[in-house]
Amino acid sequence: MLIKTFVLGLLSNNTYLAINEEKKSCFLVDPSTPSEKIERFILDNGYDLQAILLTHGHFDHIGGVNSFKEKFGCKVYMHADDVEFIDNPLKFGRKFDKFAPDVLVDGNDVICVCDMSIKVLHTPGHSQGSVCYILGDVIFCGDTLFKRSYGRVDLRGGDYDKIKSSIQTILELDGDRILLCGHGESSTTAYERAFNPIVDELGQRGI
Repeated sequence: MLIKTFVLGLLSNNTYLAINEEKKSCFLVDPSTPSEKIERFILDNGYDLQAILLTHGHFDHIGGVNSFKEKFGCKVYMHADDVEFIDNPLKFGRKFDKFAPDVLVDGNDVICVCDMSIKVLHTPGHSQGSVCYILGDVIFCGDTLFKRSYGRVDLRGGDYDKIKSSIQTILELDGDRILLCGHGESSTTAYERAFNPIVDELGQRGI
């Protein structure tokens, strides 16, 4: 698997393109805005864009969905608890073309995308419908976890106790996993166990 990172939009969102090179297929995670650069990369390499996986419904993670869905005919995966953001987005003056999700995911679902098995982990707290997608040793964690930080909880659907619980679940996963975050640098679960400030709140420094 090859993963390409594209930084898009005014909030510098990480949009990820995960590629199954053997099958020449790919999926997107959190397309922040329409992007000719991503479209050209997909087309120039002859990839089949099969799906868009959304970690949550905030406008800066879904603003490009309709553009890619219309152009490539791909399916959109999203948790049911965040669908309401499509019709009732956060009021930051940002507009995007609406879309309809094709597959509603929930915690412990296992989905097959591009001939790859992906586990869905429901991680509410940044929003009610936040999820992580686990592919091998890689976790697409959206805005739940950042390097030495975590997602804000003061927006609609945010809940500090829930994000603490969600982060505990992520950090208790076996091994050292790569965390591909919604903004900023990537990290690992081992690094966050050692340095993320919320671990002190969990009382589990060193887990």
